[in-house]
Amino acid sequence: MQDESSTNSAALAPAASFPEAIVRVFGARAIDDLMLAPGLPAAVRAAAGNAVRLYDGNWLRNRLLNDRGRLLAVLLILDLHFNESGGRGVTGARLRREVVDLDVCSPGRATAFLAALRFKHLLMAAPHSPAKERRLIPSATLLQTHRERWNGMFSAIAHVDAPAAAAASVLPDEVLFGPCTHVMAECFRQGVRVFEATPELRTIAERDVGLVALVSFVASGGPMSISQLARQFSVSRAHIANVLQLAEAQNLVCGEPGRGGYRAGPALMPVLMRFYTVIFLTFLSASRQGQREAASSIGVRSVAGHASLATRTRSGT
Repeated sequence: MQDESSTNSAALAPAASFPEAIVRVFGARAIDDLMLAPGLPAAVRAAAGNAVRLYDGNWLRNRLLNDRGRLLAVLLILDLHFNESGGRGVTGARLRREVVDLDVCSPGRATAFLAALRFKHLLMAAPHSPAKERRLIPSATLLQTHRERWNGMFSAIAHVDAPAAAAASVLPDEVLFGPCTHVMAECFRQGVRVFEATPELRTIAERDVGLVALVSFVASGGPMSISQLARQFSVSRAHIANVLQLAEAQNLVCGEPGRGGYRAGPALMPVLMRFYTVIFLTFLSASRQGQREAASSIGVRSVAGHASLATRTRSGT
């Protein structure tokens, strides 16, 4: 059992409760500063609200781009396309090797995911690509979705670091999809795993719409019913009931006696503060690197190259 001094020490140094890999990549001071920032609860509420807004009701697109493993796969696709291949696209074999090495998903799931992305025109065949390679490049829709997530995350980060958010919002696409995307992918490759900092969310996040349903309690600021959540996220009432039962066991939500609804539990905001701290630090690291590269002479030449790549990607030429 912890004594009072150790408890107080942990409260003053939140980084002590984070996994070693996250502390190694971001630094204890950065974690402590963000966790203790007065604006962090407001930033979490803003990020939660943005997550709910981006869930646009498109059944397949939501399931392609909101599942945690698939989000990582999209990030890796963008990095492999813009940074590793110089804008020539990514092959299924290269993506499968990457996701297996990083334990994101199985090779079969990666293949199915690529097929689904092509079906929804989020990936398209690279022009002039040899048939045996079957290289794929991100479509304008996929790039726009990534930009929307970037802007939405920094609108939340503005509550804790307004200058950084303002700088990130004006980064051009060629920097966002080049250096910034690479830094985010490298954070993952170096061992950053958000659910290792928030194990309470792991099982819920593996359920379809589990995480977005949970953060909706913070976004709404009030109680929500099973029927309301089922309608909003286009899933069955039974599915939402199962998700909320898992959350209730972790004190993340609490039932409303006699009202048939649920409200945020006492553990929800503390857990989401840890969850979004890892995400915010990833985005901040990416933005800082992007700004450095854009400002340097080497970065300027790189930006020019990425700009033509982004233009060709959008036009499909």
